[in-house]
Amino acid sequence: MRWVWQQPGWADFRFDKSALEDRELAFRINSERLAGSVDALPRASQEDATIDLMLSEAIKTSAIEGEELDRESVRSSLLSLITSDTLPDNSDQKAAGAAMLLVDVRKNWRSSLSHDLLGKWQSMAIPEQRYTPILRGAYRNDPSPMQIVSGPYGREKVHYEAPPAARVPDEMAKLIEWYNQTSPLSGDKIISGIARAGIAHLWFEVIHPFDDGNGRVGRAIADHALSQSLGYPTMACLATAIEGDKKSYYLQLEKASRESMDVNVWLDYFADTIIKAQEIAREEVDFVLAKTRFYEAYGDQLNERQARMVSRVFAEGRRGFEGGITTRKYEAITKCPNRTASRDLSDLVAKGIIIPLPGGGRTTRYELTIVEPARSGPGKN
Repeated sequence: MRWVWQQPGWADFRFDKSALEDRELAFRINSERLAGSVDALPRASQEDATIDLMLSEAIKTSAIEGEELDRESVRSSLLSLITSDTLPDNSDQKAAGAAMLLVDVRKNWRSSLSHDLLGKWQSMAIPEQRYTPILRGAYRNDPSPMQIVSGPYGREKVHYEAPPAARVPDEMAKLIEWYNQTSPLSGDKIISGIARAGIAHLWFEVIHPFDDGNGRVGRAIADHALSQSLGYPTMACLATAIEGDKKSYYLQLEKASRESMDVNVWLDYFADTIIKAQEIAREEVDFVLAKTRFYEAYGDQLNERQARMVSRVFAEGRRGFEGGITTRKYEAITKCPNRTASRDLSDLVAKGIIIPLPGGGRTTRYELTIVEPARSGPGKN
């Protein structure tokens, strides 16, 4: 089989610009609305929204690769990096690395792509581990084939084979040159934002230049390209959207790695994923708005235990607290006896802060009340 990098005219990608015009426009409009929504939030809530968006991305970009990160560890690292440019003491290395990568891409969106920058991102994505041969910050140099395989030993299916390690430096130099030449910030061969991000991501994944971390760095490149097209950091939750249907993601990458220089099918998939990523970002921002309204309405009515429980529920993000709030969960979160938990929950129900969920069976389950935005009436601004 001939892989795409073995085809005549390799890396001279072709696509129909007009097929992406509607989604390019939608991407820009959605981006402006998202940025406006965040700017309208109080300063503390702006920080919450930024952290929540990055938290989702850090967790999901690792989940795509089958790696589970501790949510609170990632949040702690993001908060510390954004507010003080340092990591918390004794931070979890994998969580810290994921947070550092997201923050660095966001901070360096204006930068040109370079071998050093990509090496730095890969080092963040793959924390240092003892007794491992994986190279960090440098391209792979193992002469054996770099393959993506599945299936049992002896009956493996090869989904993809990357260019030999000896070709990687030259292949990456071509990609980096193209990327910088097509940049809307400094290039002279500018192409539209979604097309550039999609091609850059695919091209990088085809080369697969590192021993490990290629998926995470490749998605970072896509975010970097989208940010450059906007002129400010993108809020689109690309990794979150991909992780929601990663089977399709891998299928589209595999198809594109086997076919010709015509990348219309790949870009069609990628553009749809970008729009979905913005819908997710909108949900995240709406969640922060809802949290802000909740605390404005009820924050001063919570005792210390109740406040701890509410904080724990909101920490689960826009998907909510699985299974609802129960007396037993309240006891576990607040470390209080059953009688106190029952009294606190009854108090919250009486104040309208929580409401019972239907169909709870023997165990009553509750959820936080949704505080609707205030509506302007006649004569009000």
